[in-house]
Amino acid sequence: MPHFVDTEDDIMKNINDITSDFTCLKMSALKKAYFTWPNLDGVTIGPDSTVTENESNKAENIENEQNSCNIKSPQKPIHLKNNKVSMQSGITFSVKKILLESEYQRKEEVRFRTFSFERRWQHMKENGKAIKEHMAMSQSHMAEERERKSKENYAYILAEERIAEQEEIWKRHERQREMEEYRKRMKEKEELTKLIMNLRNVFKMKYSDIIAVSDSCEDKISMAILISSYSIKLEQLYHQVEIMDEKIKIGDVTSADLSTIEKAVQQIDEMLCVFNVEIERINAMYRASLANKENSKQFQLQPEVLEIQKPNAIQTVCETIDSQQISTNNVQNNGNTYEDKEHQQNVQIIENMTSSNIPLVTLPVDPEKNHSTNIQNENHLYEYVDKESLQIYVNSKQFLENYMKSYDEFVQSASTKKFRFEYQKAINVPINAISGISKQHLCDKYERLHKLLMGQSSLNVHQHPQGVAFCKNILAKKIVNQGETLVSSKPKMAFPIAAVTIALWNDHSDFGDLLLSHFHNACPYTVPIFLPKMVGQSYEDYYKSMGYKYGEDGTVEKHDKFLKRMSGLMRLYASITITSQRKGINKSNPHGLQNAWRWLAAVLNIEPRREIVDLCATLLLDMLEVAGNALWTAYPNQFHKLLIFLSEEYYPRMQSVGSVGGGPLVRLEEFLKNSLAKGFIPQPDGQLPSNFW
Repeated sequence: MPHFVDTEDDIMKNINDITSDFTCLKMSALKKAYFTWPNLDGVTIGPDSTVTENESNKAENIENEQNSCNIKSPQKPIHLKNNKVSMQSGITFSVKKILLESEYQRKEEVRFRTFSFERRWQHMKENGKAIKEHMAMSQSHMAEERERKSKENYAYILAEERIAEQEEIWKRHERQREMEEYRKRMKEKEELTKLIMNLRNVFKMKYSDIIAVSDSCEDKISMAILISSYSIKLEQLYHQVEIMDEKIKIGDVTSADLSTIEKAVQQIDEMLCVFNVEIERINAMYRASLANKENSKQFQLQPEVLEIQKPNAIQTVCETIDSQQISTNNVQNNGNTYEDKEHQQNVQIIENMTSSNIPLVTLPVDPEKNHSTNIQNENHLYEYVDKESLQIYVNSKQFLENYMKSYDEFVQSASTKKFRFEYQKAINVPINAISGISKQHLCDKYERLHKLLMGQSSLNVHQHPQGVAFCKNILAKKIVNQGETLVSSKPKMAFPIAAVTIALWNDHSDFGDLLLSHFHNACPYTVPIFLPKMVGQSYEDYYKSMGYKYGEDGTVEKHDKFLKRMSGLMRLYASITITSQRKGINKSNPHGLQNAWRWLAAVLNIEPRREIVDLCATLLLDMLEVAGNALWTAYPNQFHKLLIFLSEEYYPRMQSVGSVGGGPLVRLEEFLKNSLAKGFIPQPDGQLPSNFW
């Protein structure tokens, strides 16, 4: 540290010396005042002091001289002389000088504080002025901002009003444009409808011309052959026109419909030309043949019996079923023989069908040629129907007619009206209440129906000899009706109904025959049989033979509703084939799983047709979903082969024929792909366990 810089200890020591000598300084001041007061007559301290400047200077010089002398030892006592104060440390102070310096410092401090106050006051004035200016500017800016915002809000309101006006104008123009477009569309649709109606009238006129030309043909046999070659195409065209009529009624025609009707008119016009040429040729040849005949020799046509061969693939699948495996699974034919019946007379089948009111080809032929006509009708029918299935269908209808005739007296008698009502009520109530909620519930419904048929209930069916037959027929018809109404909307309900049905079938075999007859009558596809439309048959008769229903106003049932009803009937029928017996019943199912297999094989023997392909796809899917799991379990190898054939060969043929909707085909294809990919078919939803009751 430099020698001229005092340390902290030195500073503290000096301060202590100064404070310790304050007492001496006071005493020195008092002594000086004592010695000097006689010689003074004025103020000696402060700015009003009368001491002359020379005396002050002289005293100062004396003090300075003394201070410049050597400092005496600290032990020397303090002497008061000429206002001098000596400290114990040897330092001598001039009191006057100290006072002057103090006064000067006070004045300087006062001046500094005054200057600071003035400067602060000036600064406050300036700040106040600046604040006032800033507030004035802020108020001005705020006023300007308020004015600007008011202008913006006003401009925004004006813009909104203009936009609203523009939108209103735009909406008005849009409504006008929509109205114009609507009027234009309606006008176009009206013109389109007129064109379609004109073309439809032209089509019907040409269709009538074909009928009239056909009636003018003298050779009825040749005419029938000619008509049969064009019958399918004519039916398709006529069906398209009927569909067009429905669209015209509801006003839903399009340009595609116009194109369709134009094509139909063009095609039927071409057919009419062909018919005119061919019938003229046939008439000429017929007249020439008549002229050449001698002695009124009659011309007879030798019949040829045509056979429809089953597809080889289906024959292979059906033949691979091992007889031992079928017997192991309690497969029984229930009196129905499934062997080929080629040895039976085909004419007898036609006669049976005629007696059962099944529509056949009606050709205007002479009585002498009825035999040839029957053979031609038979051949035409066998192009679409399997002979075995046809025989089952004919026998079923005949059985139902004969059975219903057996209690005609009971039905027609006025005295039995009350009994008939009570019998129907006693059957309808438990049938409508059948459900799989519990074993006790199902047993109760079965017991009530069983006791009624046995005459053990409060309502005795043996009061009339024909009461039992009437009740069994009503019961069978009601169960089938449940398939149409209940099962079609709630597929799960098929299984409890099937369980009660099998239990009653075990006790009353004729009830089972009645049930199948009602199934075949309501849904011929449970046989299965897909009847074609015959030449000369009306569309109403044709649709009724297919299972369609007609309303009171004469309108035919919608196709989607028809498919839904047939689906419910098929699901109920399939559920019956897979239903297990009750506990303690050792009998096999009277209409078991082998009937589901026979149904599938028979359907795959039928060549797909456009008018039935969506129906066939729907029923195949229903049968596979309900009975597929049981069939795969019973016949694992054969059923797997059948599914492969259905997926790879039969389904493509169905797809090539096509259908109006296509939805059933898509669902069937998806089901087949999933089943073959997974290697199994799950149990149907709602199936009752084998030990349920």
